[in-house]
Amino acid sequence: MDFGWSAQKNQTRWAHVMRRWVGGALVLCSVVLLILLIEFFVGEPDPAPAVIIVSAIVPLCFFYAYVLVMPDDLTLTATDRTLQIASHLLAYAQHGLTPEMAQGICETILPETFASAICITDGRQMLASAGKNADHYPLGSPVSEATTRALESGSASIFQRDDLPPSDIFPLRAGIVVPLSVHTHVVGTIELYYTRVNQIDQRQIALSTGFGELLSSQLVSFELEQQAKRSMRMELSALQSQVDPHFLFNTISAIVSIVRVSPDRARSLLIDFSNYYRQTLGDSDELVKVSQEVEQGARYINLMQARYGAERLKVAMHIDDATRDLLVPPFIVQPILENSVKHGMREEEPLHVVVTSKVQEDRLTICVEDDGIGMSEDVRASLFDPERRPEGGEVEQHHQGCGLALCNVLARVRLSYGADSGIEVESQEGQGTRVTIFLVGSPTPSEGTARPLGQAS
Repeated sequence: MDFGWSAQKNQTRWAHVMRRWVGGALVLCSVVLLILLIEFFVGEPDPAPAVIIVSAIVPLCFFYAYVLVMPDDLTLTATDRTLQIASHLLAYAQHGLTPEMAQGICETILPETFASAICITDGRQMLASAGKNADHYPLGSPVSEATTRALESGSASIFQRDDLPPSDIFPLRAGIVVPLSVHTHVVGTIELYYTRVNQIDQRQIALSTGFGELLSSQLVSFELEQQAKRSMRMELSALQSQVDPHFLFNTISAIVSIVRVSPDRARSLLIDFSNYYRQTLGDSDELVKVSQEVEQGARYINLMQARYGAERLKVAMHIDDATRDLLVPPFIVQPILENSVKHGMREEEPLHVVVTSKVQEDRLTICVEDDGIGMSEDVRASLFDPERRPEGGEVEQHHQGCGLALCNVLARVRLSYGADSGIEVESQEGQGTRVTIFLVGSPTPSEGTARPLGQAS
């Protein structure tokens, strides 16, 4: 039993009870005082003193009674307002230090302070400003000496300007400069300006530094996210640039064998082969249409049919017309088709593969289903978890290749569409495998051109 927690609960309960008792006593005292004062001054020729005293004391008693009885309501209101401000700041800062983000932050913070103006810089120039004389400091204006000193020191500083002429309509004579830091590197400042030096008190300093720390923490999160994305792009580019020599040699050999019997067929395969590698080795950051991604998958199937024969590999594609122009990450369908061929094909029986696509509201679904050899539940569950993959010879190599391809596709999907999108794998041994890619919402702004589902250039 947690006696400490029980004692704390009892203390809190008694504190509430005592506050209500004291508040009630103050109200009672106010009423009694009101009666006594009226009785005392009722015989006086001039009732003005009674009125003045009552009007001063009674409201004061009621105010203190309210503060004592309802402190939680006052605290809740202040806390709610603080959380609202923090939420707005985080929403603006989630895409980094940009002029649009800075302008929104300036307009959000200014009403919460005694400052007459506020600005944000990137350490070299003005990004945004709001308040008095804001038009004097447009985007791109050089930073002040106070900003330079804060950048050099890395800590908040207060400055005062005594060189302003008395004729200045809105003289901003003092200010607080708070640096914005990512780790140990100062990337900008947030600056609050005041018309009088005595407006800068401990509350204003605490607010300024608090806003600066909050923005700095969000900029750190943004930088970490960007680093993770850059690392993922490099990894995906490295995987994409790896040419499978076995696929290359086997495909060329298959085309060579077809040249003598069907030159036109060989020519068509060479065109598919060339286009296949052109897109495979292309820019992995550019989003493509569903129709382009399906065409890439069809090229791969044509090359595989040249190797295994059309009677052993049968593929049907049912692509909804409403999905053809939707934007998707490149190189997400072909790896799954490759898994079906490499890991699902039986020694003698033909392999049937069906590719479908559909869209419902903001959810695009692409499904690749085969009737191949399938996999056990343990293997299926281990596809995205390297530590659970089976060990030993060909089995380990078989499933490592399958899992690596799916992890690659999953990374591409989430890099472009976020964590709500992903891959579902269903499989049964001897019956086949279904892999479903689902993309929710719109591509992130950092990937290609962010358009809602249903729009493409």
